[in-house]
Amino acid sequence: MNTKAKDSTARRGASSDPPNFLSELGRHQLALAVDGTTALCRGSQALRKIQQDAAHEASVFHEETAQRLFVSCQPTELMAIQSEILRFTMQSAGRYWQQIAASAMQTQVEMIKSVTHVLEREKETGTKSPMEVLQSVMPPLASSFFPMTAHVPEGQPLHS
Repeated sequence: MNTKAKDSTARRGASSDPPNFLSELGRHQLALAVDGTTALCRGSQALRKIQQDAAHEASVFHEETAQRLFVSCQPTELMAIQSEILRFTMQSAGRYWQQIAASAMQTQVEMIKSVTHVLEREKETGTKSPMEVLQSVMPPLASSFFPMTAHVPEGQPLHS
């Protein structure tokens, strides 16, 4: 048997095999989890960068302020420095939490986009997702294990 005949036979055998919906479901769920994890890791990196930038800004400000406080000054200058510290602290805290919230929202949007992308792809191809196939199989399957909660078609008695 030549190579071309083997390839065409292998392709026919692969295409005639019914898809294994349970393995497809597992693959599908793993793909969603990994894609979501990717978005989550990018979000974590963004949070760390925000924290690092805020820490650097605070470090520079406090170092400069400390240098000014080591020099003798008038009480009014001391009050001005204290109010500058308060202003900086309040502004930087507000900016920090605003950036954290924006980053968290961006991460959530990316995670939702990854799930939406997968669902749209399934819709475009016209195929049922493995989860939909599993859900359609569950009622008859459950009736064999739990006869009291069996799926009974409308108009049929529960017990005959």
